[in-house]
Amino acid sequence: MKKIYLLVLGFILLFDLSLYSQTYNMANGANGTITTCSGTYRDGGGAGNYAASQSSTITFCPTVPTDKIRISFTTFDTESIGTTCYDYLDLWHANAAGAAGTQADRFCGTLGAFVVTSISPDGCVSFRFTSDGSVQRSGWTATISCVTPCVPPTAALVNSSNVSICSSNSLNPGSTTVAFDASNSTTPSGSLVRYEWDWGDGTSNITATPTTTHTFPATGGLYLVRLRVRNNNYSTDPLGCLSSNSVTRTIRVMPAPVFTGTSTSPVSVTCGNSVTLDGQALSQTIVQSTPTVISGPVNLPDGSGSNYNSTLDFSGLFPPGATMTAGCYPTLSFDLEHSFSGDLQISLIAPSGETVMVFNRHGGANKFGTCANGADDLVPGCVATYSVVNTGGAVWTAAGVTTTATATCGVYAGACEAGNYYIPQTYSSTNPFTPLNGASLNGVWTLRVRDNQGLDDGVLSNWSLTFPQACYANLLSETPDLVTATWSHSGAGPVIPAQTTTSVVVNNPGPSCPAPGPCVGNELSNDINLGPFNSAGSFTYTFTVTDEFGCQYNRNIVVNVTAVCPTASINYTGSPFCRSVATAQAVTLSGTGAYTGGTYSSTAGLSINSTTGAITPSTSTAGTYTVTYTIPSNSCCASIVTATTTVTITAAPTATISYAGTPFCRSVATAQSV
Repeated sequence: MKKIYLLVLGFILLFDLSLYSQTYNMANGANGTITTCSGTYRDGGGAGNYAASQSSTITFCPTVPTDKIRISFTTFDTESIGTTCYDYLDLWHANAAGAAGTQADRFCGTLGAFVVTSISPDGCVSFRFTSDGSVQRSGWTATISCVTPCVPPTAALVNSSNVSICSSNSLNPGSTTVAFDASNSTTPSGSLVRYEWDWGDGTSNITATPTTTHTFPATGGLYLVRLRVRNNNYSTDPLGCLSSNSVTRTIRVMPAPVFTGTSTSPVSVTCGNSVTLDGQALSQTIVQSTPTVISGPVNLPDGSGSNYNSTLDFSGLFPPGATMTAGCYPTLSFDLEHSFSGDLQISLIAPSGETVMVFNRHGGANKFGTCANGADDLVPGCVATYSVVNTGGAVWTAAGVTTTATATCGVYAGACEAGNYYIPQTYSSTNPFTPLNGASLNGVWTLRVRDNQGLDDGVLSNWSLTFPQACYANLLSETPDLVTATWSHSGAGPVIPAQTTTSVVVNNPGPSCPAPGPCVGNELSNDINLGPFNSAGSFTYTFTVTDEFGCQYNRNIVVNVTAVCPTASINYTGSPFCRSVATAQAVTLSGTGAYTGGTYSSTAGLSINSTTGAITPSTSTAGTYTVTYTIPSNSCCASIVTATTTVTITAAPTATISYAGTPFCRSVATAQSV
């Protein structure tokens, strides 16, 4: 496999070559293995140009096996046209036996000063030079040295315990600004100079001191904070020796439950009636944000063949030994400003060295950003964000992917160079991501920007990689259990009756659950029957839920009671009644609304019960009467409601009889009429 090499661009001190014990000219053919930590390394031409049709190899190894060879190139010039290398120097981070494999890098053209430091376990580097039969150039000069790798420091937090915070949409929100203290971090030599914080929410920053704070999103989420530290040993890494471990701390901003019962819409009921309020709440799951590691800025000066590298550390974010498959191809995003896209080759390099070129000098004079500074003075213009995917994005060379519109920004308010600008959007990679198949996912990923021509500069302000969620190691999740669910009320309206809460276990309550699951939560139910509501108006009842972390959430339910007057009708079945009837006769009452509870009255002479409306004929005077049922005004109805009917009491019948001629003789045989 290819291996990443450390290429550091910058100012290289020029030493007096007489200080070195030997000059190693790369003669045609095999030059063997040189064990040294000093000297000068040159092409086979010495002070002149190298020869045509050369194929030569050489390996440099350190005199101390635990050290690393460093080759500092001060000049480099071989034949190339555009992106095509005709004479080139290939590099391997391996001993001579490894030179038969795939090279870690290829150098050609006119390059600025650059440094190569071995990352091979034995500290060696191997080179192979190839030239064709036509044009020959001056070749290269480099100095040989050795560096002692650092012993990594150890990252540690004073407090690495989980932090649980009630979100901003709770009744008792906590502060999402959390303090961190890395004072427990140690280094075996030197001093700690750099603390690299990945906050797990898509942001990161670097501090020079061990204490800092960070404010997390306040509405709910789970964030895995990662810390790595560096000391001031810059022998193999210009940023300092990086800790071999990362320490983590979990920040949980608790999710609000879903109120699955009565909606927030008002509940309507007519005055005098009752209503049932359904109280239900379902716990929710928060899942660790998909890790997105973000880099810092990298200036892109006019390099004329120089490589500019920026790295992201994904160590430990994937299952141990995880390798790239098509289902785990990432989305690459970068914020870039450059005044000549035809200069640039942009490549993504996996931790194990596999490389894919995502942009290859397309567009000629096209520009990256929203406002390119054309002065080439290392003053950055305005960047724009570009994303690159394996397939499905816009094509870099397609029509319509550029615009002439420009926009200034807070860091640059100067003139914008005129011309075509790549539109900030998602593009398909120049080459498919298939070369990454089998690459290690854990480790340091590298974005390499190569500047191939003079006169134009720019800036890579940051870049990030986002892999599909399923590719990461098991993501953390939290599903808080709901503990209590109660109704409360103050002011007018019916009092709340005795309450009963039931709990049901729920698997994967939502909104998502990472593999392998399940995420186990619960649902609380508490239904109450209220009423009757004996007055019109609006009444608020509150359903409050508390989770296991003490976070409280509520939902207010408004009951709108509408004033409605009742209707009533009365009648006495069997009227008219004979006055001789001694039993009470009941009234028949019907109606709508709150029509019961009124009083009865009648015109004089009728014996009537004012409460029940029953009449007693035997104690009444014969006649026809009007009976009135009266419902008085109340808080539900401001009007007096009446209903009337008539009832008749008839007098009991009387009779007399007599027989003319009485007494009658017994001898009278004819019937005598009364």
